[in-house]
Amino acid sequence: MTAVTLAVALVCPALAATGTAAADDDGGRPGTTYYVDCAAGDDSRAGTGTTTAWRTLGKVNSVTFRPGDVISLRKGTTCTGTLVPQGSGTASRPVKVTAYGSGARPRIVAADARAAVHLRNVEGWEISGLDISNPGTNVTDPRTGIYVELTDYGKGTHYAFRDNYVHDIAGCDCTNPGQPGGGIVFNATGSRKLTSFDDLHVADNVVRKVSGIGIGTSSLWARRAAYPAGPGTAYGPHTRIRIEGNRLSELGGDGINITNGQHAMIQKNTVEGFALKATIDHAGIWSWNSDYTTVQHNTIGGGNGGKFGAFAFDVDGANTGTLYQYNYSHDNSGLMLICSVEGLPSDRPTIRYNISRNDKDVNGGVMILACTQQTNIAIYGNTVHAPQADTLWWNVSPDKPLVSNNVFVGKPGGSAVKDTTSTFRGNLYQNVAKVPADPKAVVGDPRFVNAGAPGPDGYKLKAGSPALGAGVAVPGDADRDFFGNRVPAARPNMGAYQGPGLR
Repeated sequence: MTAVTLAVALVCPALAATGTAAADDDGGRPGTTYYVDCAAGDDSRAGTGTTTAWRTLGKVNSVTFRPGDVISLRKGTTCTGTLVPQGSGTASRPVKVTAYGSGARPRIVAADARAAVHLRNVEGWEISGLDISNPGTNVTDPRTGIYVELTDYGKGTHYAFRDNYVHDIAGCDCTNPGQPGGGIVFNATGSRKLTSFDDLHVADNVVRKVSGIGIGTSSLWARRAAYPAGPGTAYGPHTRIRIEGNRLSELGGDGINITNGQHAMIQKNTVEGFALKATIDHAGIWSWNSDYTTVQHNTIGGGNGGKFGAFAFDVDGANTGTLYQYNYSHDNSGLMLICSVEGLPSDRPTIRYNISRNDKDVNGGVMILACTQQTNIAIYGNTVHAPQADTLWWNVSPDKPLVSNNVFVGKPGGSAVKDTTSTFRGNLYQNVAKVPADPKAVVGDPRFVNAGAPGPDGYKLKAGSPALGAGVAVPGDADRDFFGNRVPAARPNMGAYQGPGLR
């Protein structure tokens, strides 16, 4: 699947010291730069220069901004309250929120508010370089750092949030449609006009200490054939989504979730610590009621939901064509859950060339295929090293997934593989209590370079590994493996490493 490339132009960090016109990039009215100094500004002034800066977010919220305008907050200052700006930009001339001066990022600190930054029924906004928090003691209501809410709006387009520090967000572990809480959240609501998002780019942010989800989309416009009981009266797909390069940690709920996505790209993110305040099952990265979601080159670790599920990845209800590839998972309560619910069929999930180190079987297995209505499942080229798991694999679904070219290593003494329906062909098994029916099985030591060491490199193969060249051809196989090596058309290696044996 080819990812859609989003063109996002972020404002330069430094602007002129006097009343400044932002670049006029499409022949329209020149935008105006407004300065905000929450330490020494004055709301009675013009706000169009550093010496006439405004002082409060309340003043900013009273102005209707236009395409090309810039709101620039002074570095080293703290603005209390919620930023709820008015007006919209366009993709070519967005309204931008950024910083000027020297020192630490400008801070927006809300106090147990619905959101610290609340974009409500506006579009064409870019936010960069801010420190955003929303602390408090409320643990029952949704709270958010950056919250984009469209209600009976139609399609809102172009939202780019980059290089922000979003942290200490209070509230509940809330993922309900209509009222989600978390770090950076997009939500389509209403009941009269079909509403959705287009052109979302969330990149290079740090999201930390959030009670709910780290980054996600939500919608009350979710009803379609694959989800006939979904909220709303129609389906409003979110399009052109790219979530990349973000670092998320200490999350109460999910890491990243896409609801109603179409061809979303989620890549090169790190999630370390999620489901830490879990009241329901969670995953590091997952999608719901979405089609052709690609999740690649991510690192997921430290998922711990207690009695609730905390899988690195999840193929859930009403999804088509979900692709998990080139991800590294470690020390989670589980690696992969493939599970729909009655009435929400999912089809064609592919899990390939991922590496799992020390994921547990807290909820019944490291990898679980547990529900009905998941069809045409393909799981190949993965390396799973689970030296503490009693159950490595558990399938109680009626589907017959293709399971090929994987390396499965269980605990000393043997981990269980519980499955009577999958089509196993060409896998390597070590420390497995009972090897499943597999006409091309290899049983023995895969000879990893340094199994158990932090990071994925320890799961390359040494020379003499029985996994080298022992795999089978898989229809629709990837061109490259986890490490960027080319996957041979015939006789691939077993596992996520397709290079030569190393000395």
